[in-house]
Amino acid sequence: MGRNRTSLMKSTNVSARPELTATLVRLMLSVNDIALAADANDQWAETGERKRAAMRNAARGYFVRVLLSHVYEGLLIAEEISRSANLRSAVDECDKQTISAFGFLEDVVKSREMKVFHALRNRATFHYDRQLPLLSFEEIAEKQPERQWSCSAGSEPLDWRFELADAVVDRMMIREVFRLRGPRGPERTAKTEELALRLQDISHRFTEFAFHFVRHFSR
Repeated sequence: MGRNRTSLMKSTNVSARPELTATLVRLMLSVNDIALAADANDQWAETGERKRAAMRNAARGYFVRVLLSHVYEGLLIAEEISRSANLRSAVDECDKQTISAFGFLEDVVKSREMKVFHALRNRATFHYDRQLPLLSFEEIAEKQPERQWSCSAGSEPLDWRFELADAVVDRMMIREVFRLRGPRGPERTAKTEELALRLQDISHRFTEFAFHFVRHFSR
């Protein structure tokens, strides 16, 4: 585990090179959002509270979608940097670690994985897609027409829940976003975990690049 390091920065330094300022500010926003989403996911994974433990999988699925959607937005910034001669040359002014992290991101931006991020952001996280949830629901209804699903309400936020909605989201993610068509079992679980680890690696590398790039140009 790395040691926490805190340093200081001035807004005048962030704006010292106007051609970089908007990019630096957006990268700072993305680092904060990714960190909060990742921490929330970790907190839900570790919770021992009875009410929260019952909703652990649904909550983690939500925060993973939020996290990866923020990463996708960050990758769009990386794509802009890569396409701009001025911004790309600014990356080359940084140290080898930052340059290497950005090279990794450039490869991701050019890969098919961006389509997964795009689907997560647009169809399963920040928008309620009209077609995808319906298709997932219809599959569930066909396979388990007589199953009863709980729904609850109460005085606290976590009291409000539709169990069926959790099943719809799970099917959306596994079958439609990640394109894993096989039945539940060890093979599908392994593929899901592999994808999750890969996407987690991308988020770590993005945060590494964004933080050090901003720090380099805000000293």
